[in-house]
Amino acid sequence: MKVITIPGVEEYAAAHTTADPDHLLDLAAETRARCERPHMMIGPVEARFLQFFLLTLQPKRVLEVGTFTGYSSLSMIEVLPPDAEITTCEISQEHADIARKHIAAAGYGDRISVRVGPALETVSTLTGPYDFVLLDADQRHFPEYLDLVLPLLSEDGVVVADNVLWSGAVLDPEDSEPATEGIRRFNDTVVARPDLVCVLASVRDGMMFIRRKKATR
Repeated sequence: MKVITIPGVEEYAAAHTTADPDHLLDLAAETRARCERPHMMIGPVEARFLQFFLLTLQPKRVLEVGTFTGYSSLSMIEVLPPDAEITTCEISQEHADIARKHIAAAGYGDRISVRVGPALETVSTLTGPYDFVLLDADQRHFPEYLDLVLPLLSEDGVVVADNVLWSGAVLDPEDSEPATEGIRRFNDTVVARPDLVCVLASVRDGMMFIRRKKATR
């Protein structure tokens, strides 16, 4: 991921954020050793940010698109209610195997279910409601995921989409890569929908928070 803040800011933020527990440090170390793109982990700053948000929301059912090696799922489950569950989707069998190993080692094998396969197909088979949805993979299809997950969302549910700044590429008119175009379409679609309320937060690579607009009196 390219740096999209002034030099040193990301490192300063990380240095002043509560560090990962040992089991996440072990997972991160294995991910860096075995995976070609370890930067796909959300990292401690974004993990702590999500944890603060989820402590307030307290969702019982969570859906994640993009397990990778399980870092985000394990970060989220730590602050969820004891009866909460996460369904997470991953296209890579290798990544899913790493995730399942660390999920089991952390004692959450009965609460985090890893589904392997194309996430668009997996999500289309699921039944809601979900109280929280995290979109963190297959960015070119973010608009399609939005159409799929909104009907699955509980009344007060929230969708968060990661990487919505795409290392600043969304601002580059010459960047027409499929992922960049997908994110642009997603961002433009969300903010234009009168039935939704959103905020694009410039945390790390950009996080879009989305909820349904409530009727006013």
